[in-house]
Amino acid sequence: MSEPMANTGTDQPTFLPPRERFWVAVAIVPCGSMQGMDTFAVSVALPIMQGSFSATITEISWVLTSYLVAAAIFMPFFGWASRKVGRKKLMLITIAGFTICTVFVATSNSLIELILYRFAQGIFSAGLNPLSQQVLLAAYPREEHPKAFSWMSSGRMVGVMLGPILGGFLTEVLDWRWVFWANIPVTIAAFYLVARHIPEGGIQKTAKFDLFGFICLSIAILFLQLMLDQGERNAWFESYMIIGFAALAAIGTYLFTIHIMTAKNTYVDPRVFLNRDFFIGMVMVFMLGFMIYGMAGLLPKVVQHHMGHTPMSAGIVMSMRGIGAIVGATIAGWMLQGKDPRPTVLLGLFSMAGSMWLLSWLTPETPLIYVSFIVILQGFGIGAFTVPITACAFYSLDANLRPDGTVMNSLARRLGTSIGISILVSVLVHHTQSARTSLTEHITAERLRKLPMPENWDVNEEIGVVQLSRMVDLEAEFLGFLYDFQLMAVIMLCLIPLVLLMRLEPVKRESR
Repeated sequence: MSEPMANTGTDQPTFLPPRERFWVAVAIVPCGSMQGMDTFAVSVALPIMQGSFSATITEISWVLTSYLVAAAIFMPFFGWASRKVGRKKLMLITIAGFTICTVFVATSNSLIELILYRFAQGIFSAGLNPLSQQVLLAAYPREEHPKAFSWMSSGRMVGVMLGPILGGFLTEVLDWRWVFWANIPVTIAAFYLVARHIPEGGIQKTAKFDLFGFICLSIAILFLQLMLDQGERNAWFESYMIIGFAALAAIGTYLFTIHIMTAKNTYVDPRVFLNRDFFIGMVMVFMLGFMIYGMAGLLPKVVQHHMGHTPMSAGIVMSMRGIGAIVGATIAGWMLQGKDPRPTVLLGLFSMAGSMWLLSWLTPETPLIYVSFIVILQGFGIGAFTVPITACAFYSLDANLRPDGTVMNSLARRLGTSIGISILVSVLVHHTQSARTSLTEHITAERLRKLPMPENWDVNEEIGVVQLSRMVDLEAEFLGFLYDFQLMAVIMLCLIPLVLLMRLEPVKRESR
């Protein structure tokens, strides 16, 4: 068996003076914001888009699925491309491509066009996060990586904060197309700042493109994403289609694993997975994706369907998470200046777990301002957790491995999002059914006579039975949501043992 060979060439850090490092961080902020705005604003606009194209729920879901699939498939590609082209040039290409695709999406005249342009948009978006990480890792010395990543996290959360509000407002007042037009000024600002303030660098002598590795990993990611996206709609493994997707994903994963362990100059250097700090960081980031987007898919429905508030109100509540995350990331960047990362990580974990536990005690009558405070607490935890985990992941990773490290770290977060949403939806459906069965068993004629029923209800007539059934369904679904919140709280607490395996010694200053 031949030993895997790392990509040749060097990419030694080129630390910049403090003023130039500051502007590098500023240039990264809109790169994160444009992604956050796009993802969360589109989620809000989907129902309007569905009506505009007279599409079914399954058909309109491909507007999101195509984007996510493309981003996941092409994310590892940017590790190889950044070595070949250089970080700055590749960032400008990705931002320009993302902007052009956004214009095409906004002017789409059919659902097919919209899905194709969203797929292309997802390809370019795949490079933004890993390339931003590469730039910060190269520009900042190791002891200042937490401060750098706090800037990056804040930028992403600005988009997360503004996305739901803009999406709700623009779709209600104007048209769904303005959700995409509104992102254009941000992409232009990102292009200008990157062109002006990001230094050249990152070009290395590298091997030819590993086509076989790319195909294997693409097959694995593509069919895993399709399985997760379509599983609940098709009764999971009761469907031959889902079984086929799972089999192809497993085959692609197996072939890719064997390939990178035995071949030379592979698509992803396997040494990144052997680094303890990086591997723990990947696991943590995976669960973070689970947390962030799982909650984003659940709470707005609770606020609207079970608490009786408008989509705009739900968007405002969700935007509170961005405020909390910016505060948390800023405090984490300050706390981690050459210090033990464990207290900061634990602070983030307990904040996230506590917020989810508080959400599990919601009632339909809970004041919206109370929910907003809980969401702020959760955002604080996300910010406080993200910064140290990202910094620790790259603590001891060799500079030559950073391109592969950044893309795999970003891919772990993306897959955590997909898998997390699928698990939470499945648990929600299962627990809703169980709760409905339990509630139905306790409904008797004697109990109904003792309950204060609305005047227009008569359970002896068909309309009354229908109204009662709807109420039971609504209550059962609400209990399912609360169970999901409890589950996420427990999952966050289960990560605590991993914290003990993190690197404990303070970061030593690197030579400049």
